[in-house]
Amino acid sequence: MSREELMRNDMDNKTRCMLNILIGGEAGQGLVTLGQILAKSLVRSGYSIVVTQSYQSRIRGGHNTFAIRVGAGEVIAPQEPVDLLVALDRDTVTLHRRDLVPDGLVVLDGALGIDGDSILKVPFKELVQERFLNIVALGVVGSLLGLDGELMAGTVDDFFGKKDASLAAENHRALAAAAGWATAHATSIHRLPAASKPPERLMMNGNEAIALGAVSAGLRFYSFYPMTPSTSIGLTLAGQAKRMGLIVEQ
Repeated sequence: MSREELMRNDMDNKTRCMLNILIGGEAGQGLVTLGQILAKSLVRSGYSIVVTQSYQSRIRGGHNTFAIRVGAGEVIAPQEPVDLLVALDRDTVTLHRRDLVPDGLVVLDGALGIDGDSILKVPFKELVQERFLNIVALGVVGSLLGLDGELMAGTVDDFFGKKDASLAAENHRALAAAAGWATAHATSIHRLPAASKPPERLMMNGNEAIALGAVSAGLRFYSFYPMTPSTSIGLTLAGQAKRMGLIVEQ
């Protein structure tokens, strides 16, 4: 079966129950923050997700991605074809536009000057200050997916904390401005069916699950040297060391 046939078949399936979202950009643009808040908002809305990340060992620049496969039913694996591509830079469009399903959508900053079919050009800097551009992208994507605005605002507050009232207010304004713009201008995409509200669930990454499994198996001492990709195992254990009675040495 050809690549085009695989993409078309997968699109037909996801029209009913699943979407694949790929966020791409440079390190330092806030794409991980955007992806994590979106992922948690989806879980809190009752959906299941699988997240995969690709990143370079750089503080700034490079090409990084945060992919979320989401569905109303069980999601057990990532996939390549993309329904919604959120491009924070030009490289994301260049590298991943070929992965877009036939009726997929690219969301990008209008200032990038990229035109074409299936492109939603968002005037990011007209809506908000530059430091909140990832929150604008979050608001647009949330609106496209039909997520509840108050739920998303609450997830943003939980992510950043509520100690800085001015930051919370700016985040809320950015979300509202983005959602308002999307409602007025956005091209619709396949929305997910309504999800049932499940009992409270844990959302964790693979390393957090390893740490939890180790504690459940009787771990009491952990010595580690921080090096990707295992660093967050030690950090997770260190963060819970006092409460769980662990000794963690770095």
